[in-house]
Order: sequence, then C-alpha cells, then structure tokens
Amino acid sequence: MSSIPHVATFGFIEFPFVCGYYICGFEMMKIPPISTAQEFNTQLKNEFWTEIAAAICQRHKVFYSVLRRAEGSENVVFLIDNQFVLKIFTPFRTGEPREIAALDFARGKTSVGVPEIVCASEFENFKYLITTQMSGAALTRADFLNLEREEQTEIVLHLAEALKQLHSHDAPPTAFDWQKFIEHQVETTLERQRASGATAEWLASLPAYFENYLKLLPIDFKPMFIHGDVHFGNLLFVKTSGLWKISALFDFADSLVGFREYEFVAVGVLMLQGDAELQREFFRAYGYKSAELDENLRRRLMLLTILYECSSLRRYAIRLKPQAVDFTLDRLERAIWAFAD
Repeated sequence: MSSIPHVATFGFIEFPFVCGYYICGFEMMKIPPISTAQEFNTQLKNEFWTEIAAAICQRHKVFYSVLRRAEGSENVVFLIDNQFVLKIFTPFRTGEPREIAALDFARGKTSVGVPEIVCASEFENFKYLITTQMSGAALTRADFLNLEREEQTEIVLHLAEALKQLHSHDAPPTAFDWQKFIEHQVETTLERQRASGATAEWLASLPAYFENYLKLLPIDFKPMFIHGDVHFGNLLFVKTSGLWKISALFDFADSLVGFREYEFVAVGVLMLQGDAELQREFFRAYGYKSAELDENLRRRLMLLTILYECSSLRRYAIRLKPQAVDFTLDRLERAIWAFAD
C-alpha cells in the first residue's frame, strides 16, 4: 500500500498577517465592481481577497497566525490556522443560504463529522460563512486507486452507510421545488451540455433520451435532504488501525431537498466511475437489493447525471478514458454506471 501524505483538501498559498494592519482600515476596504459570474471568475485568484479575509477576521475578532488560501474552489476559501474555514460565496449562485440551512440540519445526523457554523454575514454585498475546520487528511481519486481493494471497499461501504444515515431523517422545510428544478434542467440541458463541450451525437440524442426515459424519475416520493456534491474533494479521512476511514463531510453549498438518487451522481461520476464492483458494493450497503441494480436504476442515474446542476458529460467521459468522448450516449451510460452489466 502506498504512503499517502497528510495534506489539506486544496493546494495552499500561505499569507502571513501583519498584526494590526487592518484594524483601522478594514471598513474602508472595497471589492472591485463585479457584476457577472465571468467577472467573479476572473477575479477569483486576485490577492485582494486576502485583505478582505483579514478584514472579516478582524470584524469578528478571529485571531490567527496564518491565512491559507484554498485553491480549486468556485468560491473564495481561506483556512484560518487549523481552527476555522472562511468561505466568501460567489454571488451568482445560491450557495450561502443552502449551506447554512444544510449545516444546521446535518450536524449529528451521520457518523462522519460535519462543520459547525461560527458566524455568517456579508461584506460589500458578498455573503460569507465561517465554520469550524474539520480534522483529517484529503485523499484524491489517484490516492484511492492506490489502496488495496479491501480498503477501497471499506471506504465505499462507510460512505454508503453515512449517506443512508443522513437520508434517514425527515428533510427540513424548504422553499426548494424539486419538480421545477428538474423541469428547468431539462429545458436548459442542450445549452449547458453544448457549452461544456458535449459532442454533436450526444446533443442530437438527448431529446429522444428524455422522451423515452424521463418518465422513470418518480413524481411521488418522500423528499430527502441531499448533500449534492459528495466526492473526494469534500471528504476528509483519518487512519484507524492502519486503514483510511472517512472522518468528515463538508461543503454543503450544493445541498437541496429532492429525490435521493440525485445524491449518487457525484459519487458515481467523481469517485466510482466505471467500477461495477464498487458501485454494487455501494448500492447494496445503502440498502438496494441486488435485483434493484438493474437497467431502470442505471437509466435513472444517467438521467440525473445529465440533469445534475453542474453536469458536464464531456468531463465525465474524459474521467473514464479519453476515447469515451466518442461513445454514443447509451454506451456512455453503460460505461459510467457499470453495475447493471
């Protein structure tokens, strides 16, 4: 088994804090005008966010030695020493209210750790959230693939059990409308998939795919709280008796209330893509019977993969293998969700 370093979830750039520098000036701190998602993305790596983060910490009397900028997030994220996490949300998605509601709901409802809210407010119309920082190490998919098969299986079984626990609780009241969400995703699928590089064959196949299979998604079901973005980047791990075990689940900004199988999309396309054996282990541990691991489940999951909030069929295909971008839509379905073959 390979040795896996204890590293945090993203790559870090350290910014030392000069004591007292921001105390007098932070109310004068200004964020440059940002009116579109594209402008936000352009400014995402700008160093002025470090000054904003320091000002926010001063506002809430959060003292620290080092701010560490977390790279790789669609939001602006800083780790405050080893104690807290500051997330400044993109204003062009609804991540902040979703994450706050989710953290209030999820804590104590699963066997893995979930961050606690320290405070939430806004700065120059940018909403932010400070939470406790969870302990543990990050594993990438490459790290995971280097583990012994038995250890991989144990991680998958633990994840299935943790999600089952989370889903076993009645969903909190919410204004989120699942059916309207699905309708919107169907209406905008061609535009979104085209923008993310979907092939002409996939785009041509999608209308008939919806016509044939959209009816497989239930209308009458018990809504469940869904994290919505479960993958290695949002999990932390600790070693127990020499084996890696999930210690924490975080980043609830994509959470929603809806049909439970939506939860499995990120798990399937970002963690277990194309691995029929581990997919079967996951679903059985969650509670599916072997007879339920059939084509109908596979097609429901592919539908939800296409309709996923941040779906990119091209990216999912490349993660499988580069030549998968030339697959037909049906073949791509079988390649991603391989458990039914």
